[in-house]
Amino acid sequence: MATLPAPPAPPSFRVEASKDTNLRIGLLLQPQFQSASDAKLDKYSNNLYIRRTRILLGGTLLGTFEYFLDTDYPNLFLASAGGTEAAPTYTKNTPGMNIQDAFGTWKAYKDMVKVDVGYMLPPQLHNAVQGATTLYSWDYFSNSFPGKANLFGGSTSPVGRDVGVQLRGLLVDGHLEYRAGLFQGVREAPTTEVGSRNFFRFAARIQVNLLDAETGFFYQGTYLGKRKILSVGGAVDIQDKYKFFGGDVFVDLPLDPIGVVTAQVDVGHWDGGTFITTLPKQTAVMGEAGFVFSAAQLGPILRYEYLSITGGNAQTRYVGGLAYWPFGHNSNLKAFYTRFHEVGAARDTNQFNVQWQLYFF
Repeated sequence: MATLPAPPAPPSFRVEASKDTNLRIGLLLQPQFQSASDAKLDKYSNNLYIRRTRILLGGTLLGTFEYFLDTDYPNLFLASAGGTEAAPTYTKNTPGMNIQDAFGTWKAYKDMVKVDVGYMLPPQLHNAVQGATTLYSWDYFSNSFPGKANLFGGSTSPVGRDVGVQLRGLLVDGHLEYRAGLFQGVREAPTTEVGSRNFFRFAARIQVNLLDAETGFFYQGTYLGKRKILSVGGAVDIQDKYKFFGGDVFVDLPLDPIGVVTAQVDVGHWDGGTFITTLPKQTAVMGEAGFVFSAAQLGPILRYEYLSITGGNAQTRYVGGLAYWPFGHNSNLKAFYTRFHEVGAARDTNQFNVQWQLYFF
């Protein structure tokens, strides 16, 4: 296969308590430069900050259970506007730490039946279940997590996560994957009855793997030629009058001996109804495609996103960039340009991002 030239593997920080019980420790850093224009104000804002700062812990227990926990403080020291028009302020996003994921997995029956319990990404579109450590572009699609600032009532932004229990597994020699679970969702306030009395949020996903399977909890944005992936997936998410449904296609194939081609298209429709009134009906079409040349460990990536909102202004993003993969996902450098157009806005905006990733686990 046309995999990238194999650099030396990074050391694994691993503690072995016994043959079947261990602990792994990892780190994710994504320092980033960003230059962005504004739809109303002149010139560009320039920032040096850390997009993600994560400590990762995971491992196995008694050979039957797996666990994973990571922390994050997103956008560390990214400057943002505040204050009032008469007395504006511009402050840097200062330290604090969040639990990003925290769940355990019971391997009930090989890869066919697994039970995940805890704080996790519910089954959604392919891009929304990818791990941030193995993204193809420099970040997720802009609309993979609509209403991500407390859509389901969290005190801080969960960025797509929720607490729940999920069944997951691979069937038919890995060609069929299922995920289905119940999650906290929105908890209703008390009236003459106690609060939190309503039924939970139900989310499910089916994926058909026409070639190799994606075996982990987190999908990857690219396997860089280490697997042959061609999948078609669909997902639903409902609670009371809120509903979501969508589908996706993901391709990640080595083209020996030139390089690796990667592409995906995700389409999702969300409607908060009378249950989540801050979420209007909206449909997002999101896609990216690129190629990595094995000899240079370098390749272009193009991205397109379109969001239509009932009662709101449609948004379009045109994105292009380059990614350099000298050490795969362990260390890479990505540079991207984004053109953002919103119907009715005074003008389009431009954004430049340069991101270095350092990761091991």
